[in-house]
Amino acid sequence: MAKLAILGGIPVRDTRLNPWPKWPVWDQNEEKALLEVLNSGVWSYNGPKETEFNKRFAEFTGTKYAVSAANGTVTLQMALEACGIGVGDEVIIPGLTWQATAATILDVNATPVLVDVCEDTWCIDPKEVEKAITPRTKAIIPVHLYGSFADMDEILRIARLHKLYVIEDCAHKHGGEWNGQKAGSIGDIGSFSYQLSKHLTAGEGGSLTTNNFGLYEKLDALRNCGRRPEPASAGGADKGEGVYFDAGNFLQSGNYRMTEFQAAILIEGLKRLPEQNAVRDTNAIYLNTLLAGIPGVKPMKRDPRETKEAYFNFAFRYNQEEFKGLPAPKFRAALTAELGIEVAASYIPLNKCSLYAPLTKPARHKLSEAYWAAIDPARFELPVCDHIHFQGSACIHHKILMGTKADMDLVAAAIRKVYDNAGLL
Repeated sequence: MAKLAILGGIPVRDTRLNPWPKWPVWDQNEEKALLEVLNSGVWSYNGPKETEFNKRFAEFTGTKYAVSAANGTVTLQMALEACGIGVGDEVIIPGLTWQATAATILDVNATPVLVDVCEDTWCIDPKEVEKAITPRTKAIIPVHLYGSFADMDEILRIARLHKLYVIEDCAHKHGGEWNGQKAGSIGDIGSFSYQLSKHLTAGEGGSLTTNNFGLYEKLDALRNCGRRPEPASAGGADKGEGVYFDAGNFLQSGNYRMTEFQAAILIEGLKRLPEQNAVRDTNAIYLNTLLAGIPGVKPMKRDPRETKEAYFNFAFRYNQEEFKGLPAPKFRAALTAELGIEVAASYIPLNKCSLYAPLTKPARHKLSEAYWAAIDPARFELPVCDHIHFQGSACIHHKILMGTKADMDLVAAAIRKVYDNAGLL
């Protein structure tokens, strides 16, 4: 047996000699576009690049309207506000997600209700959603996590039955499709992030998508200091300091606008995205066939209703009992050493997440004793989330999927090497 890299052996991949594909991806097209913005003097506020990107992204997602914003956190907050969600309302979310999904609910003074996820997709469990519905429930936020889709058929069925909004958290799912519909076009509103690690990125930024003009009008106003858009800008953006639709009937809001520099980068990135997604999916399918032959690891479930896949991370399930009892953190550390790229756990469940800590801000969130108790994440039990994070997960950045078939062979070989040497750890 070859000696493990974590114990001083030679790694399966020496990234000094054979680096993984770079991320982010850019070339002279981004450089040219950024210089165009620089020289134009129009650096923000509904400029031509933002207008163009909104149009392109709406077309890409198959929605009538797209609205750009500063990041994928404020997009969630804006979505909740556009749906009229606030004090006294409850919003159901999965317990396995980035903390912003929950934090934005607090920011509109509503109550996040954490529910467990499906073991084979790590996405929100519709059965748990149904159990959590009360007369105060106003919305569900399904999160399409890593490379999996939430079961949107069931989520929509539940939402229609109980007259609830569905806000898709698509921060990991740019270009994914469910039954031929793009992520972000299935629920009432889709929320996207363009943070640096995402598979469409401008460093930071976000978008909202919808087919509902009333919601679009509110979203566009909320990101633009409460100004209503001009009638001609439906589906696009207004033109600076012009006359706004429904003048005098503004909304209270702030400045959540994207810059022209971000929009310029996103226009070019969006042109590459379909091909990049196809490459990642081809490699993921192949890698999953290799994983299926290794004891103790299991591919994520791929629902046949997922007609196009998109990956934020390549994730798979881990069974430490089949690795001679090797704890998941040690497995991930050993695999990281072999591959020269971080192999991480899933998100930590929100009921145990140090970054999701509403009780650290009493001046903002202690609206009443009852609300204070309701927003305490420790009140929720999330056994499936716990198992996934603490014992059963491995996640690798999507850039590994932008390599070759030979690269996928190396990933599988590294996992097999750790398996063969598990007893030494």
